[in-house]
Amino acid sequence: MKFPNLADRVYEASVLPELWENLLTEISVACGARGGVVFTSSVAGVTSVVSPGAVEGFQKFVDGNWDSVNSRRERSLQRNHAGFLADLDLFTEEEMRNDPLYTGFYYPEGLGWCVGTHIITPNDDMLVMSFEREFVKGPVPSEAVAWLDTLRPHLARSLSLTARLKEKAAAGITDTLGAFGLPACLVDARGRMKATNSLMSPLVPSYIADRRDRVGLRHLPSDYLLAEALRQRAAGRGVMSVPVPPVDDLPASVIHIVPVAGRGRDLFPTGLNILAVTFAGSSAVPDARVLRGLFDLTAAEAKVAGCIARGMSPGDVAGETGMASNTVKHHLKAVYGKTGVGHYGELVRLLCGMAI
Repeated sequence: MKFPNLADRVYEASVLPELWENLLTEISVACGARGGVVFTSSVAGVTSVVSPGAVEGFQKFVDGNWDSVNSRRERSLQRNHAGFLADLDLFTEEEMRNDPLYTGFYYPEGLGWCVGTHIITPNDDMLVMSFEREFVKGPVPSEAVAWLDTLRPHLARSLSLTARLKEKAAAGITDTLGAFGLPACLVDARGRMKATNSLMSPLVPSYIADRRDRVGLRHLPSDYLLAEALRQRAAGRGVMSVPVPPVDDLPASVIHIVPVAGRGRDLFPTGLNILAVTFAGSSAVPDARVLRGLFDLTAAEAKVAGCIARGMSPGDVAGETGMASNTVKHHLKAVYGKTGVGHYGELVRLLCGMAI
């Protein structure tokens, strides 16, 4: 039995997430499986990619809450095997015939044979990949399992590569903010500092502390608000802002916690946030390019936000851009949603840091 060399495709998918579906399909074909699924679990959330051949079955699995009796997953985790495992590595055939997951879901769906693995990263993120094979075809051949084991190290390395690329790209945003006079740092889903720009570095630790558990503020009441804001961000809230009173010779300030926009089919949600500081009296205002990258705005939305950041009213924006008033209102509504604010005044404070 001859199997394709898909190592390069694994690394391509780590950079271009939209390629995962095709990669899962290719692996499924090579294994004689109906389809495959890969899902990840991290502090930032749970996400999945499913090959077209497995979409219907996977949805039934989710809708039926079959994961609550997923003995296959439980036994696989208990084995903690650094490779792919098939059903008969985990069960006897008699156990399968009497297991609720098989009798209630897999067998009625015409399935019953699988091969899968799980990978845990140094950050305790977990990836699970499995391929479902129709019961009439018999167990997944041992040759296919051995071939999948040759792919597994590439999967593990590609996950690390993906994480590093995301952090590097996000760190670039902090550098761009520095060019506009804004101290900024990158934090992960747990709130731990990953990178700072040249303006933020001198503020550590006199203003913000790089602690082991999460970033912290020297002003304790503000630090409490920061901890709560980070929890809110982890729960999916939009942009959060934390006021900080004057500290030593530093004026009052506002810390804005801005989520780093991911791509639609990213396996791992970035969970990354930018912490940007605006000090009272600062005239540093990001231009439309920076706003677009920070909040995942369209070009038109970024243009409107840029005008607001320069102190324009919605009416002024219409005159400045040549847009109709209703068009400006439409774009403003979209900007509110993407930045997590509720009205015009909050947007002004977010973009300019003028009110503490």
